[in-house]
Amino acid sequence: MSKPPTILQKIYAQRAQDVEAAKQTPGTTPEDIAKLLSAHLAPPLIPFVDRLKKNPSDVASGMSLMAEIKRASPSKGNIALTTPVAEQALTYALAGASVISVLTEPHWFKGSLHDMLMVRQSLSSIPNRPAILRKEFILDEYQIAEARLYGADTVLLIVAMMDDELLSRLYNYARSLGMEPLVEVNNADEMRRAFSIGAKVIGVNNRNLHDFNVDMGTTSRLVDMVKDKDIILCALSGISTPQDVRTYKDQGVKAVLVGESLMRAKDTAAFIRELLDWPDLSHVEAQRTSIVQATGVITPKQAQSLIEAGVSMLGLVFDPTLANSITLDDAKAIRKGIPKPIINPISSTAPQQTNIPWFHSHLSTILSQCSGQGSLLVGHFTTHPSHTLAFILETIVGASLDLVQFDGALPADWAHFIPVPVIRRFASPASAVNKAANGAAHNDPARTTTIVQGINDVSQVNRPGLHSFALIDLTVCNGSTSVYVPSKDESKTNPQTASNAVADTIFNVSLKDQGAHSKASLKGVEGTKQLVFTGELGEKWLMPVMISAGREKISAEVVKETGAWGVEIEVDPSESGLGDYIRSLRA
Repeated sequence: MSKPPTILQKIYAQRAQDVEAAKQTPGTTPEDIAKLLSAHLAPPLIPFVDRLKKNPSDVASGMSLMAEIKRASPSKGNIALTTPVAEQALTYALAGASVISVLTEPHWFKGSLHDMLMVRQSLSSIPNRPAILRKEFILDEYQIAEARLYGADTVLLIVAMMDDELLSRLYNYARSLGMEPLVEVNNADEMRRAFSIGAKVIGVNNRNLHDFNVDMGTTSRLVDMVKDKDIILCALSGISTPQDVRTYKDQGVKAVLVGESLMRAKDTAAFIRELLDWPDLSHVEAQRTSIVQATGVITPKQAQSLIEAGVSMLGLVFDPTLANSITLDDAKAIRKGIPKPIINPISSTAPQQTNIPWFHSHLSTILSQCSGQGSLLVGHFTTHPSHTLAFILETIVGASLDLVQFDGALPADWAHFIPVPVIRRFASPASAVNKAANGAAHNDPARTTTIVQGINDVSQVNRPGLHSFALIDLTVCNGSTSVYVPSKDESKTNPQTASNAVADTIFNVSLKDQGAHSKASLKGVEGTKQLVFTGELGEKWLMPVMISAGREKISAEVVKETGAWGVEIEVDPSESGLGDYIRSLRA
């Protein structure tokens, strides 16, 4: 009578069936996968070995973390079925993980390739992202190609699952795609087989995959086999306490893989810090000195005066339909009189940690540049027909611009083709109170309005990977479809039409309100405050934004209340006495 199959044998048989089914499915055949890879549709790789060696430890012998996305397991059942994997991956990355392992086996572990792709996409805007490991029962080259297409930097090869010929073939195939595999062993014989194929990273699984029993001494018994070898040894499974990590560290283990304990932790970052004995990577807001951008500069003399008053950025308007617009030659003359700031992407104000989110990374760079001599030149572009991508690129080069600002709804992905940081103007978030007020105002027949297209939707404000910085216009709430356009003849009350470019800049400006905006009259204050304090990635990372109210002055009180890092003010050539106002904003 034959023995019943082990858990590993059951999983192997099921995955073999799954792979064959995928190979026969139109769109996911081996030929389809190969064509997609040859078209360079796989996300870019990072070197697994190099990344595994880096961690936030303040000692050279510090342990690295391989943090796992694990929904369920055969031994524990459901662990965290509803955990949002992208959010969990970001938490791991910001807490210092060197590798993020994603289980993609669907039957026993409830994982998927979709999970891994979402994890990879969520990390695409992290400057020093962790490597992505496909944790899977791999038995065919097809799964390795599949892993690469879905964003893996490395794959797991389980020695217990295959003979020497298959192990060597899969190892070499993974390396041909640029991926150094993590080779898993459970005993001395499997360790020797891993040596024979030249494995550079070996993980000792404390769990026997045939019966799923855990023996924490498994790694300890095999440590001596890798001494004096150029191999990174990792401990896999069962690690849940700082003592577990200390024991392995003292024995020469360089990394630990932790899954279930992290998925169940109430405060994941704190748990990681305690587990690995790492320094506190908690984000601390830098000392604030507001960035002030003066927009509408037209002469070198005016530019110099504003710099002396403490302006951090000079905004140059290139839309010929708007007030204070200039030509490229005008911009060149302004640039000639202003020293080009030294670009230093590693700012002393940046948090000292392995990773920071997209917008905070760019904030650190901008703060560094604004702290030097002179001011940054910002080119403003709208939906004017002449403002093509080619025109923007030509203007950046011709005027030596430091940044550009999209004041209209230009294609968001143009940011990928622009060689300087992009600021994007958004409508302000509508709070429950000003949603009602905004709707009432739009129904007021006494108001002169025009239908507006092209106001940037604030729902995209914290989308990473495109614009580097967001500017919130406090004079228009998100969802507005009309904008007040003052008539040249103020006695007229009939609706006017205005180009999108004009409407993009005017935004709900009152006909007779030429004074400074009070806090109460700015529709977006409460909504913007909620946006900022909700954060880029939750409350630990406040969303860095600039705010604007057009030509109306924003008080320092409003800047402080909204939590904004900067203010855009529109200036007039004839205006004087701005120095005190600018200094009040920067205080």
